[in-house]
Amino acid sequence: MALDINYLARDTDLSDDFRTYVEEKFEKISSLTEQAQRLEVKLVSRESHTGASGLVTAELTLHSPRNVVRSEANDNDKQIAFDHAFARLQERLRRLRERAKSGRRRPSVQELTQNFAPVPSDVSLVEEVLEQQAVEAQEQAEQERLEQNGDIPVTIRRKVFPTQQMTLDDAIDNMELVGHDFYLFIDEESGLPSVAYRRRGWSYGVIAMGEEESETVRDYRQAEA
Repeated sequence: MALDINYLARDTDLSDDFRTYVEEKFEKISSLTEQAQRLEVKLVSRESHTGASGLVTAELTLHSPRNVVRSEANDNDKQIAFDHAFARLQERLRRLRERAKSGRRRPSVQELTQNFAPVPSDVSLVEEVLEQQAVEAQEQAEQERLEQNGDIPVTIRRKVFPTQQMTLDDAIDNMELVGHDFYLFIDEESGLPSVAYRRRGWSYGVIAMGEEESETVRDYRQAEA
């Protein structure tokens, strides 16, 4: 299936050479994108607080019938920004393929927590999980300016999104696809608000929130293939 590539540029140009470069890069990983239908390539250039040419943000979004895989990177050079975003996207696609090949099943949140009480519901924990990791390049430039001037305000970023029930397996898959280190969801079996998070390699953790407090800690590591 031919990959349909859509381009969007803001405050920067997209030459034919750059488009050819993008197409050649994705042709080299066609084995990872054979199920994909559409690729969105977005380049956004932002001026620094001094008015000089600032960072270019490259955003890649790959759509397939079952998944949406995203990556993002910043650099002063748009091609380097694209290369970094491409490398991240490629790694996520590889991890997704390996997980599909392994056929390994992770236990559900309910299975992992059946022998001990869940962590109590904590508003501060929810706010911490919802805090965005990726900071816009323009905000980074502003932060640098404030640091130089010694005037750094306290900023709290908050995002609210609809609750979604799914299995732990699906939650970890979605976390891998969007490139986050955590994923907030409602466990399909227990109905508990839960957070899946990345540890190291193929190691993951999960926090379930309930009414009873427990200091018990149990790690889950995926078995070797």
